[in-house]
Amino acid sequence: MHRRSRRTLAALASVLAVLFLTVAGVVHAAPGTVPAGPQVSTLGTDSSRSSPGPVVGSSAYDYAPSIMVDGVYKMWWCGQTPEGKVPGDDILYAESAGPNGPFHARDASAPHQIVFEGTGTGSFDNQHTCDPSVVRVGGTYYLYYGAERHDGEPTTIGVASSPDGIHWTRLNNGRPIITPADQQHNQNTYGAGQPSALYLDGEFYLMFTDTTGAGALGNGAGQFAWRSPDPTFQSHVEVVTASGWQAKTDANSRGFSVANAFSADWQYSDALSAFIVAHDDAPGQTTLTFLGSRDLTTHPYAEVAIPGQWSEGPGIVSRPDKHSVAPGNNDCGRIPVDVIHSSTGSPPQQLTHDGLDLLSGRSCASMPGRQIAALYEGYGLQAEGLPAAVVVNGRRLQIEDAAVYTDLTRNPLNVPSSIYTAIPYGAALHDHATVLGAPGLPGAFQLDDDTLWPVDAPQLVLDNHSSVTMVNPASWQSHPRGPDLSYLR
Repeated sequence: MHRRSRRTLAALASVLAVLFLTVAGVVHAAPGTVPAGPQVSTLGTDSSRSSPGPVVGSSAYDYAPSIMVDGVYKMWWCGQTPEGKVPGDDILYAESAGPNGPFHARDASAPHQIVFEGTGTGSFDNQHTCDPSVVRVGGTYYLYYGAERHDGEPTTIGVASSPDGIHWTRLNNGRPIITPADQQHNQNTYGAGQPSALYLDGEFYLMFTDTTGAGALGNGAGQFAWRSPDPTFQSHVEVVTASGWQAKTDANSRGFSVANAFSADWQYSDALSAFIVAHDDAPGQTTLTFLGSRDLTTHPYAEVAIPGQWSEGPGIVSRPDKHSVAPGNNDCGRIPVDVIHSSTGSPPQQLTHDGLDLLSGRSCASMPGRQIAALYEGYGLQAEGLPAAVVVNGRRLQIEDAAVYTDLTRNPLNVPSSIYTAIPYGAALHDHATVLGAPGLPGAFQLDDDTLWPVDAPQLVLDNHSSVTMVNPASWQSHPRGPDLSYLR
């Protein structure tokens, strides 16, 4: 009950943050932030939509979902059920054919299933695990979560990995990856939590709350952004400051807030070349704030509101790397934005769906091929009269065998030839292509351009009717190396 009551207080505090920032109709910047400059563009919107009711069966409370489109809609969220082995917050999972549900456990035997919970031992997360954010890189899922050892102690952030999104292994030797900064003390003793992760250009990006951070508001609101090639954020970490990205230090780690909010979620839009932050900070709407792709202190687009009742923060429906899903109707200027959030409280319950499409006004023909490739990263493409293909690392991998095509993507799309051919050609994977292996090196398909594309999925090799040829390491390394095909899950 303590955990739920504090979260409900956080939802109330996010509304109070708006009142705190707004005086006589003028929005004032929070400590550690820079006031937004002139908006350079206003996005159009259409196709407003909402679920007719809750999308999944209720637990004792339900909030903070993370939703991934991966063939089906996969959703992780914070709740609590009697089946839990440890009293406290659990991370639940369910999936559905669409955002309006009904969501159900992977085996369809129940509305949801527990996939992660407290250890019950002396670890930092022995009682509560909550606020999940899930991103998949290659064939590995990463779960970022908020945790408490005991009720009343400050929240910290942990991370776990999984091959399937269901069975998880804690990383960083079972220790938290982020703890409260203790740079200021106010009435909000929540700590560091509510993580939201995405993957972009070889790095993990993490946005999170820290009520003790120097850049937080007096009520604890604020979102801090870090990035690192290390999923545990223990090395090579950069943080957003008022001067842009800087190497992390204790002094600058939480000095600048990119959004004055609690319980926010974000994704990257390749169509807009911008980050989209979704946060519930005003009655009857979810606010979308846009941050520059290189400079998160800038706001390239005016804010947009998605109508819909809420009681706790939203999760944005995203593709596995936490980028915007592919454009509807092959319209490169259309960005579908859908959110799922609790709609009643207290405690927060009844996860519902709201959404709309953003309209940039750009056509596919006006975009360079690399940008179109980014829009369709990870998707399977089928165009009349052309080989099936999967977009991997911004390149078109053409595939001869239908089973291999199914192995490599859960998200197939029919596209016109203009989109298909705009994506740079990478290579072709022919049936019976040789797999080269070498001691200490991964097996790799030898493709038509003599590049080696590593593969760690035996089923993919079998489905392609390939055989493995062993060579010495020097011979293996003499070939140009292409992207990894670590997509089977």
